Order: sequence, then C-alpha cells, then structure tokens
Amino acid sequence: MNKNVKLTLGEIALKLGGKVQGDPSAGVSGPASPGKGAEGSICAVWEAADFTSLKPGVYVLAPEEAFAARPGLEGVSVDDPRASFPDLLALYVPVRELRGVHPSAVVSPQAFVSPEAWVGPFCVVEDGAVIEAGVQLRANVFVGEGCRLGEGTAVEPGAVLLERVRTGKKCLIHSGAFLGCDGFGILPPEGGRPPVKIPQLGGVVLGDEVEIGACSTVDRGTLDDTVVGSRTKVDDHVHIAHNVQIGENCILVAMTGIAGSAVLEEGVIMAARSGVKDHARIGRGATVAAYGGAVKDVPPGSVVSGFPARDHRENFRVQASLQRVPELLQRVRDLERAAKKEEGEKNS
Repeated sequence: MNKNVKLTLGEIALKLGGKVQGDPSAGVSGPASPGKGAEGSICAVWEAADFTSLKPGVYVLAPEEAFAARPGLEGVSVDDPRASFPDLLALYVPVRELRGVHPSAVVSPQAFVSPEAWVGPFCVVEDGAVIEAGVQLRANVFVGEGCRLGEGTAVEPGAVLLERVRTGKKCLIHSGAFLGCDGFGILPPEGGRPPVKIPQLGGVVLGDEVEIGACSTVDRGTLDDTVVGSRTKVDDHVHIAHNVQIGENCILVAMTGIAGSAVLEEGVIMAARSGVKDHARIGRGATVAAYGGAVKDVPPGSVVSGFPARDHRENFRVQASLQRVPELLQRVRDLERAAKKEEGEKNS
C-alpha cells in the first residue's frame, strides 16, 4: 500500500486485528512519533509517559485499558501495541510494482525474467539466471550465472549477486551487499611453497524473507552452499564466510563476523561486533553479546560475552574483578612495605 493512501481507523483496525475506538470512518494520514504527530496521524504508544506528549487530534494505537482511562482518546486498541507497531508501519510502506526491463539493462538471452518482475536501469542479468514474479531489481544490480531470485524479492541499487546465489521468497538485499564472492579458502605457505588459493565451487542459499544489510558480504561455499535460513535478519557491515550454516529466525547485528564452516542454530542473536570462530557451533536460541568472541561451541539458550566468550554472568564477575586490580596492587605494595618495616625493626 502506498504511503500516500489515506486509511481510515476502521481499515487499520481490520488489518491489525484491533478494535476501533472512535469513528471508524475517520481518516488517518500516517504514523508518527508521540509528541511529533500532527492532527490526523496515529502514534503507537506503549509507554505511559508518551500519552502526556500527544497533541490534540492525534490517534493512538494502544491497549484497550489506555482508552478506558483517558476519555476522549481515539484510535485503535490492540493487545500489544509494540508488537503491532511494525504492522502499522508496513501499511504505509511504498510498494514498487514496476514491470518489465529498462532499456539500459543488459539481460542475457539465456536468462529468464518473469513479465511480472522489474529489471531497472543499468542492471546486468547473466546466463541461466532466473528472475521470478514480483522481483524488483532497483538499479545497477548485477545478477550472475545460475542465480535464482525468489518471488517478491527486492534488490536495492548497487548490490552484487555472483554465480549460484539463490534466494527464497520476499527477501530484501540492501545496497552494496555482495553475495556469492569467493570464500577465503587458502592453504598456508609451507616448505617454501607460497599460499595456495582453494577454488570455491559452491553457492549461496537464502531462505524466505531473509534480509541482508547494506555493505554486508556472504561468501559462497567451497563445495556445498553457504546457507542463511528463513526470516534471518542481517544488519549492515556483517561478514558471513564460506560454508557457514545459519538457521532460521537469527539476528546478526552490525560488524558481526562469522568465520568459515561455523554453524548458528535457529534463533541465535549475534550482537554488535561479535564473532564466531571457524567450525564453532552456536546453539539454538543462544546470544553472543556485543564484542563477544565465541572461540568454541556455545550451548543452546545461553548468553555469553567477552573474549574468549564465556557465560555472561561469569564474565561480569571477571570484569568486576579487573576493576579492582589497581586497588589490590596498592594493597600488595602496602603489605610489602609493612613487612619490610617489621623485618627491619626485628633486625635492629
């Protein structure tokens, strides 16, 4: 739905599974932040303090008890406004529905492009690539040999998909992302022999609704594919190395690095600037905190931090102890001086 379409409270309630509080036919111009919303906009509110900053004529998305406690408040009541907030914003996201191939694009005769897809200006689609219905290649996108982009996938300007990259449905690949480049497979120098590059013959597979952030990289596998599971979300500036296997519903925050052949099971969270050693396994539902470095397997459901990563509570105790090191050193010096003084007095 285009952001310029003006919905009514009744339409919003129907789409979010909520209940209208007020006039169902009242027009809503769009979502806004509490305190900045103009008359006719709607604000999602789940913090009590935000109600005080609402301007007159602003609708709210809030729990039903909030309306009962504030007579005259209008909007849509839902059980959990925070959970419904993304769905509200999605109603106003512009939908690109272009079709066809731009005259400046270069598409191989051996490629298949659905008539329901869009190949934008200066895009390149090579031999054997398949562009399914609803795919949007915005502009200056490279799609290499043997790639397959699933239905409804969007690729933003400047992204590169080299050979054998396959996506599921409704993926989102942001600008500057690079998928399918060679994994860093190198035999180290030995006996006078220089480093030897190991050819990378695998591909990259994304599940459905995977998001790859701007300037992130996903290397293709050596023999098998590098895999990112459905609904996993990858932030900007993340590196996923060759042969990595990432499960469904994972979150990888900015500056994270996953080394070759590592495994992230379902629901793993990698916080900012965290990392995983090659061949290590992060268990289902585990979290590696910011700056954490997992150099060995992490048990399912655990939270680890630090380098090398250890149980988060244990790491807190270590950090607290480190803060006391200057005090402990001073105490040791004081004890040494006292011992020397006592020894001198005995010898005198």
